Amino acid sequence: MKKNIFSVITLTLVIFCLIQKASSQSLSQKLESFIIEQMKTRKIPGMQVAVVKHGKTVFSKSFGIANLEDSVRVTNKTLFPVHSITKAFVGVAVMQLVEAGKLKLNDPISSYFDKLPVSWQIVTVYQLLTHMSGLPDIWDKNSILIDINEDSALAKVFRLPVIFKPGEKFQYNQMNYVLLGMIINKLTGISFTDFIKQNQFIPSDMRHSCFGDSKDIVPNLSGSYQFRQIVHDSVIMKDTLKSYIRNWPKYLWTAVGINTSAEELANWTIQLQAGKLIKKASLEMLWTPGLLNDGSHEGFGELLNGYGLGWPIAPRLDHPVAGPTGGGRAAFFIYRKDDLTVIVLTNLIFSSPQTYIDDIAGFYISIKDKYR
Repeated sequence: MKKNIFSVITLTLVIFCLIQKASSQSLSQKLESFIIEQMKTRKIPGMQVAVVKHGKTVFSKSFGIANLEDSVRVTNKTLFPVHSITKAFVGVAVMQLVEAGKLKLNDPISSYFDKLPVSWQIVTVYQLLTHMSGLPDIWDKNSILIDINEDSALAKVFRLPVIFKPGEKFQYNQMNYVLLGMIINKLTGISFTDFIKQNQFIPSDMRHSCFGDSKDIVPNLSGSYQFRQIVHDSVIMKDTLKSYIRNWPKYLWTAVGINTSAEELANWTIQLQAGKLIKKASLEMLWTPGLLNDGSHEGFGELLNGYGLGWPIAPRLDHPVAGPTGGGRAAFFIYRKDDLTVIVLTNLIFSSPQTYIDDIAGFYISIKDKYR
């Protein structure tokens, strides 16, 4: 009798596991179909998607072509430039320095620089991180640098007028992160690229991730493509796909310089949320929208309407998100209350993966207030 009961229990468990496996396969197949449809609709050549749930990567797939010139397919080892997602790593680096007692967020940046324009000296580290500094930008409206040479670029931007009083409003600005890179260099005695590699890449098993632009030889790097073109100082969309050249000097790499894969980025988010890179209290500060002088917060608009320490934020009541984006081609959302992360990397500039990440998350959790 006991033997029969044991057999029934065993059979039940086997059937349950088979049902669970079939259900999981069905979920993956449906998600893959959704991703492929997005690629077709948006004309995206290549993509990686990773999903992390409860501290484990539960989905990681590669799709399409990494380099159109040689028809090289995307694999899970392909690296993608992630542009401004780099700023999220800088936010973590700054909090590591705060925890080490080397820096304070409310310090004026004049504490770390010998020569600054007088009007810049009251700006704080916090205001740089949250894009509330009011400083002039080192890029123009078409993302063209004032100068490739660092000394010349700084000399030119130092002569520009301050845009608004620090803390008065939010205005995204690459110069903020150029200055943060310089502060990291000074406080650590090594380059910010080495500091991030040693304190974030290596502990997170991001063994292939690196800094660099189109001039650098980066193994397994995806191409970069766009339909956008600049004609007579105006940005227009064309039907013909063109290569996108990333000509970024090293001093700008704190703003845009990282190349990584969805799998390695997933590893980093797991370590970050587990408190392995910074303390949980520091993580809360990282993901808290920066407050303006009047106590309000601003961001990119629509859902991502706050900006923390290098992190765009969606402080909605249901499924609040910390959601870095980069180049309109790469994005990931950490759903803070759901223990879920969705990562999408593409090789098409302005394909806007952040607009359908909520849909991908919807395969795992129920989201009503979706980003559009």
